[in-house]
Amino acid sequence: MPTREALIEHLWREIINPLDDPSTLDNIVANCKRQPDGSFAGVGAAIERALAAGVSAADICLINRSVAYEAVFGTLYAIGDPGVDNDDVLGLYEGLATSPSAKW
Repeated sequence: MPTREALIEHLWREIINPLDDPSTLDNIVANCKRQPDGSFAGVGAAIERALAAGVSAADICLINRSVAYEAVFGTLYAIGDPGVDNDDVLGLYEGLATSPSAKW
C-alpha cells in the first residue's frame, strides 16, 4: 500500500493534472462519438458547442481540472468522514456507475 503522500501525488499526476492538456478534449469528443449511448455521452457535443461559441480549449481544460480536483477532494473527504465500515474501500469504484443515485 502506498503512503498517503504517494496516493496524493498519484491523484494529481494521473487524475487532475492530465486534464490540463487540450488533447483530452479531443479524446472525450471522440469517445462520446464512439459510444453515443454511454455514460455522459452528451459531454462531447457540449465541448464542441463551447469551442464553436468561442470558449478556448484552455478555459474548458481549466474547468475540467477544477471539477476533477473538487471530485477527488470530496471523495477523499467522504472516505474519511463518514468513512466506510471496516475501511472496506478496495474496489469501491466498481459500484459508482451502478449506484441508484447515478444520473447520466
